[in-house]
Amino acid sequence: MRFGYCLDLSHILRGDEIFQAVRAAGYDYIETQLTKLLALSPAEYGGVKRRLAGAGLPCSAAMMIFPYDMPLVSEDRDLGALEEHAKRTLDVAADLGCETVVFGHGGTRRVPAGMDYETTHARLIDVLRMLDGMAAGLGLKIAVEPLCDTDMIVSYPEAAALARDCGPSVGALFDLYHGAALGQSPMDITLAPERLFHLHIACPGSRHLPAETGDGALYGAFAATARQCGYDGKLSVEAGVPEGADVFAAVAGALGVVRGQFT
Repeated sequence: MRFGYCLDLSHILRGDEIFQAVRAAGYDYIETQLTKLLALSPAEYGGVKRRLAGAGLPCSAAMMIFPYDMPLVSEDRDLGALEEHAKRTLDVAADLGCETVVFGHGGTRRVPAGMDYETTHARLIDVLRMLDGMAAGLGLKIAVEPLCDTDMIVSYPEAAALARDCGPSVGALFDLYHGAALGQSPMDITLAPERLFHLHIACPGSRHLPAETGDGALYGAFAATARQCGYDGKLSVEAGVPEGADVFAAVAGALGVVRGQFT
């Protein structure tokens, strides 16, 4: 397996302490936001690529295909605008060498007022089928992320079922933090292991970096289930550094925890 770290683009641009900590710890890759990259000038974008290459941190995964204020399923959405924006972001993903692009967008995929679940679900499928076609041509995989803070696709089985309706380049992600927040088990991924495209991890409850704490049994169950499913892809740490903690020690400690559990 490969282990990555979700970094806000601002940390990469500045090359700040947390970026240096991720580099020093020896993570295999980083995961960052595509739409934010689109706002950069060519010089700034080139600088990001050089900084990642110099740090030995490829951007093997990415997130945020659309801006958070761009409607995806509501009556005022514009499929042409969505397609145009998605082409730009996925082209950037391919240029950076991404393999997996996370589809989260919990706020913009919520069931809009006055619309029922079935209609919203069908409109979400429209968007993901569009992404499937683009991703296939670029050698990318789209991983739908179940989220605890939305009302549309909140579990891994739902995400996997949605992916089956959208095409072979669309799969699902299991995020330990979001799953634990809703009382879901990592065992859910055994219901559709063929659609497991990506993993996220954070300390349940606090959403801090994984550490050698009482959550070890849950991390172990997560890792054992991934092995049971034959998963050998990427796992990204998507978590915050606890206030007052030593950044370098916390970031390196999280990598030690996930490597110890998953390998």
